[in-house]
Formats: sequence, C-alpha cells, structure tokens
Amino acid sequence: MVTGNSQQILVDYSKRPDLNDQINGSIDIKFIIKRLKLKGWKININKESLTEDLINKHRILVLFMPQLKFADFEFTALKQYLENGDGKILVLLEEGGERKSSSNINYFIEEYGTSVNNDKVIRTSFYKYYNPKEVLIQDGVINRSLINHALQFNLIQSQNVSQSSLSYLYPFGATLNVAKPSLPVLSSGKTSFPPCRPTCSFYEHEGDNNREGGRMIIFGSGHGFTDKYINKENNVILFDLFLNYLQDKQFKLNMIDSLNPEINDYHVVPDLESLCNDPMLYLEESEELPIDYSTLFSRKIKKISNLSLATINGTFNELQIEKRTLQVIKPHFETPLPGLQPAVYMPIFRAHTKPELELFDLDNEFASVQSKLAKLANKCNNNDVEYFICESGLIFGLDMANLKEKNVCKHILYMVATFEYDYYDDDDDDDDNFKY
Repeated sequence: MVTGNSQQILVDYSKRPDLNDQINGSIDIKFIIKRLKLKGWKININKESLTEDLINKHRILVLFMPQLKFADFEFTALKQYLENGDGKILVLLEEGGERKSSSNINYFIEEYGTSVNNDKVIRTSFYKYYNPKEVLIQDGVINRSLINHALQFNLIQSQNVSQSSLSYLYPFGATLNVAKPSLPVLSSGKTSFPPCRPTCSFYEHEGDNNREGGRMIIFGSGHGFTDKYINKENNVILFDLFLNYLQDKQFKLNMIDSLNPEINDYHVVPDLESLCNDPMLYLEESEELPIDYSTLFSRKIKKISNLSLATINGTFNELQIEKRTLQVIKPHFETPLPGLQPAVYMPIFRAHTKPELELFDLDNEFASVQSKLAKLANKCNNNDVEYFICESGLIFGLDMANLKEKNVCKHILYMVATFEYDYYDDDDDDDDNFKY
C-alpha cells in the first residue's frame, strides 16, 4: 500500500546498465521529467534493487526499458505493490523483447495477461520518417475511450475526430500478446508489420473490501517517450493519457471495444536468408569414391576355405550328431529398395493454340481455280487488265516476284495449251498422227 507522498513518481534505471553511471543522451527523458515537475510531481531516480519499502513510498512506478533480470524478491515487491495496494506501474519496453534485452520481465507481466514478443515493428512504406523502425501509426487506436478522454480534457481538437486524431510515433518497438484480464488499447495499424498487433495494454486489479486496486500500463516502445521522439506526432498527448489512466479512477475503458478489439493473429515469418543458405536435400548423396576402386571389394565375404573343416568334424563327434552331406538350400532373395527418383513432377508444357480461323476467308481459301477466276473477272473492268493478269498468275501459282505481265501471259497460255494437248491425247489414243 502507498504510504508516502501521493505525488511521487519513481523511475527505475536499475535494470539499464548503460544508465547506471551516466544518462545516455539518445534515451534521455528529461523533457518528461521536467513536464511532470511542472504538474506538481516529485521525480525520484532509482539505480538500486527494488524493495517493497522503496516502492510503497511512491504513487507511480516507471520501469524504463529493463535489460537485466529481476530478482525474485523484486517480483514479489512489484506484485504486492500492484495487488495489495493502490500502486500504479508503467512498463516501457523496446524492440527484440527478452531475447535482445536478456530481461525476464515477461515472468511478471504474463501473470496479468500480457507478454512482449521477440520482434520489431516496421513500416511497410515510407512516410515522413526515413528509418523504417520509426513507425508512424495513424490508425492504431482500438479503444475509443482514449479519444473520448482526450476530448474531455481538451488534449485534442473536437473537429474531425477519428482514429487518426491520436496518431503516434512508435520507434524501435515490439508487439505484445494481450489476453484477459489485460485489455489492448493501441495497435500497430494496417500500414505496419506485423499489422494490427497490440502495442499497448491496460490492466486494472480489482481491490478487496471496497479498497482501490492497482493499475498497470505496458507500452512496447519506451523510445517514444524519450527526448528525441516525445515531441513527434501526438506522443506527448499519449503520455498524458497514460498518466491520467494511472491516477484517475473515473477513466474507464469502453467494454464494447475491449470485447471485440481489431487485432490480427500473430504470424511468424521464417528467416528466408538462413533457409536459403541451408537447403534440404531430397536425394541421398553417396560418399566420394577412392582413387583405387579395388579397395571397395571385400574378399572376406563369401570366402570358401577348408581351414575350419577339422574343427567342424570334431564338433560333430563331441555333440554325437550324425554327419551328413550338405543339402541344397533354396535361396531366399530379399527385395532391394527401388532406385531413387527425383521428387519432382514432370514438366507441363503449354499446348499449341488452335488455328485462328477467323482471320481467313474459308470460302476463298477452299474455292476452285475456276471460281477464283470468275470472281476476279467480275471484280475487274477494262481498265484493270494489268491487275487481272497479276492476280491470275497468283491464282495459278506462279512466282510473281520474278515475272512481268508479258511473261505471266506466256506462262498461262502455255499451261492452257498443255492442258488441251493432254486432253486430246487421252481421248484419241488410236490416232498416232495427231499433233498439236
């Protein structure tokens, strides 16, 4: 239970080895500290182990991106502070989860339905910020109570209120897994990857005997509240909303949005680069053959020798077994394994397309020579003699590229004369003196 000044905030740096000696300029929160002091809060920085007496003296506890493991007594103190008192905890995390930070924060927050994934949130398309890990989320509000509370306290303008009214920058953050009793309130949006995954969760502990319970907020990007990003987009408003939820019991979440949040399932994408460097073989490879292939033959197998014959005969006498001649034993051959075949399917080639008959005039293509000449004669007049001769040559199958009009007439007359000669030669076989 909180016993000290209710306007004190404890910022825990004990699990940040790079902050124990000197504040790192890239992750300073001086702007937040200064802003809280102007509102009447007293800020204390802790660089030692967390104890129950130390925590109970403060109204709000901020776990700032832990990178070291918590001890068992520290988890016990945090649990007592949250459940048995009216303590408020703000947990700020970062990309990579426990795998990168070597922390065990999931051991504590999983008990309340939230855990951080070992991933990173990136933006799938460029917009305003060059680093893809600096994700601008414009449609990440999945619980309307945040926007309603911001309107109530004039944190945002009341004109054109939508999800984009509370857009925020989510730099170097990870996604969360949220289940009851915790409730998701922010997501990564549709333009980020992984899409529509929780980035922030709220938890409220039910107190006993009409006693006020504790609250906890878990946010996946502590970098969003550092001096470098706090003034980007609406991050300052988002931090004020977090602070109001922790201290204002009238701040309630919308239960309709809490029961049906717009959250997608978590799908893990395989590491294609490492998979390509280690392909799986479907055919068994044989060992390399030695230079002297004769060493592969074993002369000890199926070797015929009489060296053991005397010993075998003596064994018959010792066992008092009648010695008989050997009998033929029908051989039994075990079926060997079938030959290996590649585990692929035969290629399927594209079939030839059907002829495009609509591009041809079938009546003209299958017409006889007489029909073509008749159509050509009806088509031409007295001024089209040259055209008529050339087209007639094409109909008769002449090579028009090397012939002129006179030569065309000559060839056609020769074909007509040859046709008449053959015709009369067939009808008058008895007339040997017939000449054309």
